[in-house]
Amino acid sequence: MIRPVGPADLLSWLGLVNQVRYWQDDLEALQFDDTLRPPEEPVLRLGAWTPDGTLAAVAEAVLSEDGSRHEDRAMGLVGVDPVYRRQGLGTRLADEVERFATSNACRWAEAEVREHNLPLAQPFVEQRGYIELERYRTSIQIPSTVDLRGLDALRSRLNAEGIELVAFPAIDSPSARAELYRAMMPIWRDMPHEPHVDWEDPTPEIFARGIFERPSVLLDGFFVARDGERIVGLSYLARRPDGDAEVGDTGVLRDYRRRGIARALKLMVTHFAAQHGIARVHTDNRADNAGMLAINRELGFVPGEQIVIFEKTLRS
Repeated sequence: MIRPVGPADLLSWLGLVNQVRYWQDDLEALQFDDTLRPPEEPVLRLGAWTPDGTLAAVAEAVLSEDGSRHEDRAMGLVGVDPVYRRQGLGTRLADEVERFATSNACRWAEAEVREHNLPLAQPFVEQRGYIELERYRTSIQIPSTVDLRGLDALRSRLNAEGIELVAFPAIDSPSARAELYRAMMPIWRDMPHEPHVDWEDPTPEIFARGIFERPSVLLDGFFVARDGERIVGLSYLARRPDGDAEVGDTGVLRDYRRRGIARALKLMVTHFAAQHGIARVHTDNRADNAGMLAINRELGFVPGEQIVIFEKTLRS
């Protein structure tokens, strides 16, 4: 039986969802993310249950992420427990995801596939008219093994150039939060993405909630680079449900690149993780972002599986 997921189903539903997608959520994080959406914004969450109550498959479709509404796009997910594959559940759930996207006047539907699932998933999505949009390379770092001896010298050089690196809580204020918002919006838009993929920027209030109230964000591990009062770069960590951490974002304003700022920020994040006993740090970057991938390799990140994003055009 396929039906919407109720509050009592969310924990088991999320357990199967986390086997399908790369980004991991716990129940608290999922429920918090929903508070960043306008009350009237629809969300599709479905489960398929066997007669004895076993969850066999899951589906989700959303119109926004982190309080930012996608332009003409729904992000979908379908996952079937291996025991229940080849029974038509994936097809039925994919139909529901695309129906949701169409009913909300979306031009595109998007689906994420982890590399180890590609042999089964790729023929399925291609048969439905999806084409590959982009790829992301995941990486894992063990912070305690990274050589941090160059951090002090790098910070000193940047400081001599007028660039100060600080933990955000040390400068936190309404004006600093407003400055962080002004820096983050162009940094997001400068991150590699396809030209037709667009979104609405979140409001300053929603952005602030997404950073400063999100349960997983490690605020003491949120570092910024400043030129005077102007924030020009940032990097921070978020806790994963398994106790590891992941890099939320790392970025530097275009006019300040190629000066070692991103590397210094990631070294500070690594130092924080090592000091606080975080065993592993995860990150992912678009596979063609050569600069950030090179920094990751220098900082001990070991490449993992790729995440492939597929897209289907629903209307012209």
